[in-house]
Amino acid sequence: MVREALRGYLALASGLTEVTAMRARAAAKALVDQGEATAEQVTALAEDLLATSRRNRESIAVLVRHEVEQAVRRLGLAASHDVEDLTRRVRELERAARETKQQQAKPARSSSTSRARKTSGE
Repeated sequence: MVREALRGYLALASGLTEVTAMRARAAAKALVDQGEATAEQVTALAEDLLATSRRNRESIAVLVRHEVEQAVRRLGLAASHDVEDLTRRVRELERAARETKQQQAKPARSSSTSRARKTSGE
């Protein structure tokens, strides 16, 4: 029985599974029921299990994120923020190109209008 309670504790502490408050309390209570821990130890144990589980989940998330980013780089794919930055730059360049065309078209129109006036005798 003590072995089963300790196995449950070790499985929870390993962080391979997500620890809920209820599961942490159940594992700690099993130790108390078997006379292996006091109420204070149960409380500390449950809090420790929850904190360990949270840290392990965070560590796994960081590890997975890093591995995904490495795989994306190896495949030659761009990250979403890079695509967004490039899209913004392309739009800015397109706007600048339109403005430049419009500015170049204005003097050409006015010079062709003035040439037409000169040839018509005005």
